[in-house]
Amino acid sequence: MTGLAISRAVCAKPVADRTAAPVLDRRIDLDWAMRLPSILMRSFRTRILALVLGLVTVVLAATVIAVVAKARSEVGRAVSQQLRTAAVTAREALRFRGNQLTSAAEVLNSDFGFKEAIASGDAPTLLSAINNHRGRIGADILIVLDPTGHPVVSTLASMSASARADLQELVATDPDGQMLRLYRLIDGHPYQMVLAPVLAPDVIAWTAMGFALDDKVAADLAALLGVEVSFVAAAGGRSIIASSLAPPLRDALASAVDRDPGTPFTLTAAAGEYLTWTNPIRSANGSLTLVLQRSVAGALRPYQQLRDAIILIGLVILALASALAVLLARSATRPVDELTRAAERLEAGDYDAELPRAATKELSRLASAFNAMRRAVGERERTILHQAAHDALTGLPTRARMTDLLDEVLVAARRGGRAVTVCLIEVQQLQNVVGSFGHAAADELLCELARRLTEGDGMGGRVARVGTDQFLAVLDGVDARLAARRAESLGERLRESFDYESVSLQLETRIGVGVFPDDGNRAAELLQCADLALLRAKEACVTVGSFVRGDDERYRHRLAVLGDLRRAITADQLELYYQPKVTLPAAVPVGCEALVRWRHPQRGFIAPGDFIPDAERTGLIRAVTAWVLAAALRQMRSWEAAGIGLDVAVNVSPADLADPGFADAVTVMLAETGADATRLVLEVTESAAMKDLPKTLRVMEQLRVLGIRFSIDDFGTGYSSLAHLKRLPVDELKIDRSFVQELETRQADDVIVRSTINLGHALNLKVVAEGVEVPYSWDLLERLGCDLVQGYFVAKPMPADDFTRWVAARVATAPHAAAARRGDVPLMSACSIDVCPVGEDLPPDFAVRPVRSARSSRG
Repeated sequence: MTGLAISRAVCAKPVADRTAAPVLDRRIDLDWAMRLPSILMRSFRTRILALVLGLVTVVLAATVIAVVAKARSEVGRAVSQQLRTAAVTAREALRFRGNQLTSAAEVLNSDFGFKEAIASGDAPTLLSAINNHRGRIGADILIVLDPTGHPVVSTLASMSASARADLQELVATDPDGQMLRLYRLIDGHPYQMVLAPVLAPDVIAWTAMGFALDDKVAADLAALLGVEVSFVAAAGGRSIIASSLAPPLRDALASAVDRDPGTPFTLTAAAGEYLTWTNPIRSANGSLTLVLQRSVAGALRPYQQLRDAIILIGLVILALASALAVLLARSATRPVDELTRAAERLEAGDYDAELPRAATKELSRLASAFNAMRRAVGERERTILHQAAHDALTGLPTRARMTDLLDEVLVAARRGGRAVTVCLIEVQQLQNVVGSFGHAAADELLCELARRLTEGDGMGGRVARVGTDQFLAVLDGVDARLAARRAESLGERLRESFDYESVSLQLETRIGVGVFPDDGNRAAELLQCADLALLRAKEACVTVGSFVRGDDERYRHRLAVLGDLRRAITADQLELYYQPKVTLPAAVPVGCEALVRWRHPQRGFIAPGDFIPDAERTGLIRAVTAWVLAAALRQMRSWEAAGIGLDVAVNVSPADLADPGFADAVTVMLAETGADATRLVLEVTESAAMKDLPKTLRVMEQLRVLGIRFSIDDFGTGYSSLAHLKRLPVDELKIDRSFVQELETRQADDVIVRSTINLGHALNLKVVAEGVEVPYSWDLLERLGCDLVQGYFVAKPMPADDFTRWVAARVATAPHAAAARRGDVPLMSACSIDVCPVGEDLPPDFAVRPVRSARSSRG
């Protein structure tokens, strides 16, 4: 109610017209009243009360309804029977009255004085006689007619011509002079009549004697029969009603005569409902109906007393049931309230709250079940918390638990001025153990490594398993000077051999080191530093890696670049540059290598070495290769249409060769572009080709069928065997630039290049030397019989349009080739077109050395 009053005050506050406030209050009261049932029914106690009281109320209401319905049915049946009986009795009473009239008429017509008065035609004497006789029998009408039916004398003050004509017609229709008993309307009023002849011995007159069917007759019959009696006559378009009913109740009787006379029906009047029975009375000169009625309310009055008694008894039962329901609800909800309070304590973490036993068996079982559940939940929560904070295999803390413990250690170290070192240890070749011996061996090995890490002094509780093959060790009191040494000792402890099924296993580890407070002040910061240090150790292939300031920015930059690279591929923001390949010694352009370039809209030029390795590690290299292939094939088709036939080489990564759908994708690209597959050369590195030789052979054979050729790129830098090399369907070997660039200064490179050329020719392979940047390398490769060369001495990578012009210019300057071979002028100078100014697409350090460069063929 307080909240309602506040809401009213808040709602009414901004209303300027105070007369509108009561309307608002009524609306709020109405809303509150509509929500009240749902609010009350939320209580279990209220629902019990509602259930008990509802059942009692329903039973009571059903009983009352059944009694009323049965009473109405019985009353209808009894009243209908009463009306049928009353109709028979009424007709008998009317027949008895008719017999009285008949006897009185016979006595009157047999009287000698009456006959003499008729014969003498003495009207006053005759009128006195009939008045005396009418008074003796109580007749309402007595008329003397002559033999033709004309009235002679009558007790009526007046008589209409139609009534006179009706009597004449009755006499005329009875030529035999028989007595007639009939019902007749005289001037609209109904009469029960007897028409008898006066014989002397012939008919000398007729007497018409009758009783009026008026209110008195109806009241007498109603008193006799116990029902309401009415006579309804219709003549001349109007109704005349004689009834035992009060005048205001007679209006509905006119419509009753039109109903079926054989069936009782209910007639509704102003005073209530009446069960009605109609009996038509035969009358030749108008409609006459006997109507019998019984009030339904009057007939139901005895049953209403029974109904009232039942309702009173029901109310007493309802009051007793309410008191019983309150007691029952209170006793039933008390254990529930106790259970609720116990559950709230359980929710708050209090698992010692014991629920007392209840009085009833069911609630006692519920209390026992709840107490058992409470104990089980407490035990399970302790187990779950332990499992959530500890590794299920080794029993060591998890990363989340160790993070909390490390924060506590750092707080203590900060107060004591101590250093803390965090070592993130990653076990190498664990997957090899799984593949060779199964997961059981790997699990046993991990448990042994956990034991070795925790067996040192003070290491209990300071070691955690934070990944499938990663552990975390916290070295309290170890600063940056001792961090690397202590990490090395941990690595040596873990590298000790481990015997499993007569096999001695020795695993290498990589360790990343983060030091407090030099690298971070919080646990999350130290763990991030240790992750970056571990990544540095893996990239440098060393056992221990330390965190270096700027590593986080560098890796964030790499991630950002990879994200931009995805968008660049989708938006077609990459470019292809082409570096020509020329023959020796004629320097004829026969092909080129397609090299990807990326000019970032915000970051500017991004060297391939800054995104290609990361793309290879993340698998994004497949999308890069697909883009390069599609662009190179479109350019190749453009050159073919222009009459320029050049081979185009495209680098393929190990991820591409591992993709089973790579061959199909290349087939689709060739079909879409219409390029000549025989001019496409796919350059594969030694390491990529030998990584999965059977799969590589399948992919290469599928592409070889299309006419595509293959080249072994960076030959001499891998670890392939000649036995495997001769199985590959390759067409050329490409000597790595690291052997070609220093031919003038390093004798060993001369031997390697010479041997590679001889090996390639012995295997019927074409030999290509990349990285040719000085005339000495050109001349030496020419003397050694190298087939093709590429490098900055020939031309640097250039866009497609510039490359096309370079080829055209190279053909136009063919006479200068001899001078170029003698070393008088570099080959790239033979082109009269400045196709790519120094520094335009290169980093700044290339601007000072346009001829000699350390760029890779991919960049």
